[in-house]
Amino acid sequence: MTPKSPGVGLEARSDELYGFRLNRYTRGIRKVTFQHTAQDFWSIYWRSTCALERRRSQLLAFLAEGKSNQEALTLTRYSYQGADKIIDAYHAGGLASLNDQRHHNRGAPTLLSDAQLLLLARTILDTALGGVWNGPRIQAWVKQELGQDVHLSRCYEFLDAVGYSRQIPRPRHVEADPIAQEEFKKKSSQKQSEQLTRVLKELDER
Repeated sequence: MTPKSPGVGLEARSDELYGFRLNRYTRGIRKVTFQHTAQDFWSIYWRSTCALERRRSQLLAFLAEGKSNQEALTLTRYSYQGADKIIDAYHAGGLASLNDQRHHNRGAPTLLSDAQLLLLARTILDTALGGVWNGPRIQAWVKQELGQDVHLSRCYEFLDAVGYSRQIPRPRHVEADPIAQEEFKKKSSQKQSEQLTRVLKELDER
């Protein structure tokens, strides 16, 4: 049985969920010359444990299904520049281009453990009135508190993983990002997942 496409039914709420203005996407993105079907992309989406690979395959799956550029970008939260890069990479490398090559590169950015993500979420909760948590601030925090050097792009993934929007200063619940929530649950114990959920609910209530 073909899995139901994630995001279906969210179109009416996607702009509300992610805080994006639809006119951000009026320029349009490159036309995709598909070598694979939407089901091929969804198969990658469902079996992958890499959040970046899942998000890339989701974008192409939506486009292969015939969703408009505006719908696909709003649901996946990609900018048109980011989408163009994914499409160019797909044209050049096919399905293999969807994988996060940083996992295979020496010196790839360090990933935070479940416990460290919980610490990050708790730190954001404790300092919620201390300004916006953005990529550079996360990068500095990871260096100071954990002694790790991470790429700036990875820091934004950490923000997504703990359900914190980079668009607005107020944290949002991780349930607003189904991909991030599912990824965390896959890689964490039930206890850790419940702990993070409780922390994020506290963030939402502030």
